[in-house]
Amino acid sequence: MSELLKKDSTTKIISLFFAVILWFFVLDSSNPVISYDLSIPLRVENEDVLRENGLIILNKNFPRNVSVSFRGRQNKMGKINDNEVEAILDLSKITSVETQNLHIEIYISKEGYSVENVTPRFVSLELEKVGKNSFPVSVVTIGEPKENYKIIGVSAMPSTVFIEDKDTIINSIGEIKAYVDVSNISSDLAVQKQCVFYDIDGEVMEDLDFYHSVDIKIEIAKEIPIVPVVKGKPARNYIDGIHRVVPDKALISGVSDVIELIDNVRTETIDIDNMSQSMTKMVNIELPEGVRLVDTPRSVYVDVVIEQMAFKEFVFRSREILLENQVNDNSLNYTIEDEILITIAGRGEELEKIAIEGLKPSIDVGGLREGVFKRAIKVVLPRTVKLQENYEVEVVIEKNEDMDEE
Repeated sequence: MSELLKKDSTTKIISLFFAVILWFFVLDSSNPVISYDLSIPLRVENEDVLRENGLIILNKNFPRNVSVSFRGRQNKMGKINDNEVEAILDLSKITSVETQNLHIEIYISKEGYSVENVTPRFVSLELEKVGKNSFPVSVVTIGEPKENYKIIGVSAMPSTVFIEDKDTIINSIGEIKAYVDVSNISSDLAVQKQCVFYDIDGEVMEDLDFYHSVDIKIEIAKEIPIVPVVKGKPARNYIDGIHRVVPDKALISGVSDVIELIDNVRTETIDIDNMSQSMTKMVNIELPEGVRLVDTPRSVYVDVVIEQMAFKEFVFRSREILLENQVNDNSLNYTIEDEILITIAGRGEELEKIAIEGLKPSIDVGGLREGVFKRAIKVVLPRTVKLQENYEVEVVIEKNEDMDEE
């Protein structure tokens, strides 16, 4: 009985074995295992993590697609598509600048497939450490503002540029400049300008992978003279000389249309009535409404020079006196009988510069006929010099007898 049972069990096992073999035979015949190639887009992930780790990839010529060869049953192969398969290059797995290759990972969302081959299987890498540094921005102005206008302030925002790039780039940067054309400007200027990078040899760095710009502000002021205002007359025989202001020029700012019309600013009035000696006085500058001073004190020093009047005499002969507006038809003869002595008064320094040739004495005889007349003599004098008194010249006008005989 036991022998019979043993034989029966053996028979069953053998039958099951052949049944399985037969099933696989039938399966391979009706649904064989086949290979299937699919092109899948390569997705690059975690590049920001790579930069956080202080690394940067120099060559980013990654393949756009990866060819994957799958193995599986025929009835399933026809159903697989690229939406169910992912090819990922995970940059977070790079831990060292020495890494030369990174494995491409293949992920399948369905079961029943196996990856037989991946092309390419690895991506070759060229890595470099990331450098970080900040550089000041130098603003360079081109041209000149409008006449009498000056640049009083130049600023860039941000004033420094932070650069994060490969070490070789960071170490080669010499300076950063931003250029602004200020030709003929007469008011404040605000403009955004691109930064220009120079290497340590002073050459422009071309083909950089980054772009930086800064907001630049140019502040303008107008430079005009400060005019001292004086009233009154010095004491007798004294003369009001030079008025000197320290500083003698002011920088003003305000609404451009208003500033454009202002040619000078004046001081408060200084009274020199009956004064007989020089003085220095501090006075305020009087400003029009809406105008402010820039880098100029509101109070300035005015030197008022009061000098004792000096005198100088000159003698003119009759032939040296020019007759203005005389009759030109020779019908009249004009005669000045005597020489004339005149005295001029002024600052001694000014009087020393005056020569008789430059005085050019003259009288006006316009409209006069025969007779004896007195006419005021005129001379050419500097503004700071004057005649001591009003001088007159006697001129005799007679009819030309020779004209009657003709």
